Amino acid sequence: MDRRIESTSRALGWRSFRGSHRSLRAVFTAAALALVMWAIPTLANAAPASANASLSTSKGASGSGRGGGYNWPPLVVAGNGISVHAPLQIGAVGYLPKARFAFQYDRQIRRSHWVHVGVAFLADRASFKNFRMDNCGLEDGAGNNPIGRCGKGSVLGYDLYAGYSYKFFLQKTPWLVPIVRGSLGFSSWKLPAIRGGFTERAQGRTKSWTLNVRPGGGIRVFLRSNLGVGADVNIPIGFLVHTDEPGGATNRSGGFLLGFEILPLVGEFRF
Repeated sequence: MDRRIESTSRALGWRSFRGSHRSLRAVFTAAALALVMWAIPTLANAAPASANASLSTSKGASGSGRGGGYNWPPLVVAGNGISVHAPLQIGAVGYLPKARFAFQYDRQIRRSHWVHVGVAFLADRASFKNFRMDNCGLEDGAGNNPIGRCGKGSVLGYDLYAGYSYKFFLQKTPWLVPIVRGSLGFSSWKLPAIRGGFTERAQGRTKSWTLNVRPGGGIRVFLRSNLGVGADVNIPIGFLVHTDEPGGATNRSGGFLLGFEILPLVGEFRF
């Protein structure tokens, strides 16, 4: 029976991210702060200031900028944007599923002011230790973990968010777009269960959800007038609500969340 449970857990699970969690946290924190600071250029103009540059919701932003030997687009399409964001998020305080794949829609309101909405798929392979639980929650009377029932398993969930973005216009390089944004998000995920039911659960906690605000920023480099690539960093700050079912009884508990969305793989299409 234990072997069948372990085999099913492997088949359902995602491979865990390797390496020291403590060192990853330090690296990602430094990267997040560096990128957010870089995404707020002090020399950026919120709107064109001379005759050789223009900005409109129908035609986009244009300028006289060229760079190096590449023929950068002098015009960036504005109005609407669809983007894909991946692949990682971490919980510095509190737990977040590590894998994150999001789809986002942006709508220009006026000039550099945009609003956005998005949906993300969340996944991980983790155990009660990753969930920051003191114990498995399924211990016997002597405090021993049941064999085969406190290991790692699949975590699956979703995230919904919406917010405001300010996209800077750089007159000399209109194809380079720094972004500062703020979002409000709701995430929910279910924790590992082997074949379902309490008797074969992987741990006492069954699910968690969070409501949070997300300051952040990023950068876009438009290789064509309507196609760009870039990177984003967002910082979820909020609270977590957990549902535990030790011994079959339902208990709820809360906690603080501080996380980092590390999204170096971003593609954006404007239309």
